[in-house]
Amino acid sequence: MRNAVGTRRSVRLAAVAAAGLLAGLLPGTDSASGGQDGRLSLDYTCGFPGGNRSVTVELQQAYPGGASAGTAFRPGQLTVRVPLPADLAGAAAGAGEVVAASGTAALTTAIGQGATSVRADWTALAASTTPLPGDGDGLLAFTGTVPAVTVAAPGEVTFTAGALALDLTVQRVANAAAPTPTPSSPTASAPAANVAAASAPAAKAASAGAARIAVACVPVAGQAAELGRVVVAEGPAGSAVPSAPAPGGSGPARPPGGAAGGGTPTGTAAPGGSASASGSPTPSGPSASAGLTVPGAAARGAAAIRVQAGYHSGTNQCPEPPEGALDAGRLPPVPEGAMVLPDPEYPFPSVPACAYADGFANVAKLGQATLVNDPAKSPALVGLNLTRRLVMLWGDTDGYFEADSLGELKLPVAESTFLTYGFVPTTAKIEFTPLGLLTIVATGNANWNQPSLFTIGGHQSMRIYDVKVNGTPLDVGPDCRTAEPVDLVLKGRQDGYLPDGGDGKPDYTLQGGGPLAQTDLYVPPFTGCGSHGEDLDALFTAAVSGPGNSLNLMQGPICTPTSDQPNGCEPEIVIPDPPTRRR
Repeated sequence: MRNAVGTRRSVRLAAVAAAGLLAGLLPGTDSASGGQDGRLSLDYTCGFPGGNRSVTVELQQAYPGGASAGTAFRPGQLTVRVPLPADLAGAAAGAGEVVAASGTAALTTAIGQGATSVRADWTALAASTTPLPGDGDGLLAFTGTVPAVTVAAPGEVTFTAGALALDLTVQRVANAAAPTPTPSSPTASAPAANVAAASAPAAKAASAGAARIAVACVPVAGQAAELGRVVVAEGPAGSAVPSAPAPGGSGPARPPGGAAGGGTPTGTAAPGGSASASGSPTPSGPSASAGLTVPGAAARGAAAIRVQAGYHSGTNQCPEPPEGALDAGRLPPVPEGAMVLPDPEYPFPSVPACAYADGFANVAKLGQATLVNDPAKSPALVGLNLTRRLVMLWGDTDGYFEADSLGELKLPVAESTFLTYGFVPTTAKIEFTPLGLLTIVATGNANWNQPSLFTIGGHQSMRIYDVKVNGTPLDVGPDCRTAEPVDLVLKGRQDGYLPDGGDGKPDYTLQGGGPLAQTDLYVPPFTGCGSHGEDLDALFTAAVSGPGNSLNLMQGPICTPTSDQPNGCEPEIVIPDPPTRRR
């Protein structure tokens, strides 16, 4: 009988503590569900280096079907698709050179309810590196999450698009005049030396010629610029929104829409992308309030509509960028005739960046989930080294583009609590050890109407210790861990810019963040579990190991500290809200 009791206790603990294994695997929210989900096309006048241009910008964003007064709600992820003029490439390269662009964007938005309106600058929009055609306009798709909004009273809340500020980096990535190399072994498992076979002149060109271009765009007057609306119902008693002063003591702001009187920009904006259209500095990231009251609004002003952001990170610096080799086994086959950069003799300089990510791990056998990289408990940053390799095959209407980066994450020890059998509280600490770097692969190009696909792959080892069942310690030994590494393969997708609107789910980009998921995570068997002659390996394996587990994560926008105006770093790096549902 005594042995049977001990066995039952071990089973209870194994079933829950092992579930906690997944509590801190990796980084990586859904925002709005239901409600409106459509596109809006707006005409803008933009001040490009060659002069003012008229462009039609496409915006896409989902809005929730309803909300409650006094309770925060968040519009969906925003995608802004901006055409770039063909001669923009001339700012960075000469004739015959292939050019790529990336950057960040800030959209000024009016949030109104009745006679009350506040202005918010949605700054966490970013575009992945995208090759631009040599002739004809190119398209750059900026994507990102927007802050949550809380209103004090019931009624309809509208969101109206205003001025748009672009902070672009345009850089030549290959020299079309150089001979196009053919990889000697275009397979996913080929050594890096074989697939990085670009010529030296081309590699030199790839590391030079970058241009920083800031562009101010104002909407053409007289357009219907409403992005969406949300009907807010009466909230619980006592749910009034606390008042929030305008940040930075900057006084009243101009109405959304750009320069006073609807003027047209005559040149480029100051670099940075995070300043408001009126020139007033506007906080980005998780500040207490990012709303400014428009002159003439009702007296309750910002107290009636409050624009919020997530958790405070308290940091605006990235760790040292990870250095090492891409995992050749995680790289796609190189198309025949494609150019691969850089040449080993001319490596790309390091491009440090970082981001926060959090979410949930779902344990299939237990039917429970646990928080990953808890945003309220000093979460770990993901360190990045961007664009370690480029693969390009140019075509007029079709082609191939790939950008590969490195990542690194050492999560803090996680502690998880579950109710085994629905009533027995069980806790365990989980230590995660990265086994090498993350390889991040981005493929696709908006200019060819291809979705942008992102895959983040790496391995982690997981160890369980300090296990307690209903407060009673259970000794699992010092080396209770997975017998094999856990293979992480997180996937994200950006396709909101496609003519058919894509898959309708929120977009992800490495620069702008968004939802990441691994829908079939396999947990290997356990080994080394137990002490004093008791072997718990089989119990842990039976409770947790196997397929069907999942990771559902949200990554925030990246901080790039080496840019002229550190993008996504000031005033602090954004910690995103965890996802609200499985993907």
